[in-house]
Amino acid sequence: AGEHCVWISKGSNSSKGVGIKLFDRLSHVSDAKGTGRVLQKYCERPYLINRRKFDLRLWVLVTDWSPLTVWVYDDCMARFCA
Repeated sequence: AGEHCVWISKGSNSSKGVGIKLFDRLSHVSDAKGTGRVLQKYCERPYLINRRKFDLRLWVLVTDWSPLTVWVYDDCMARFCA
């Protein structure tokens, strides 16, 4: 959770590894400037289900910050690695 981790920067509309950049210092992330980018910390020990990595995709809409009002779309998706 600190400065010396692996950070992943990728385009929010990209897929299949296009445009991914890795950084070993959070202070270097500014090198990946651009609009529509997602920044995430690499998980060294991810939570596994049946020894498989997975991700959950769900969509939310924030319509107000004060008071916080969040709408969650009914459909979501779970993806598992082979």
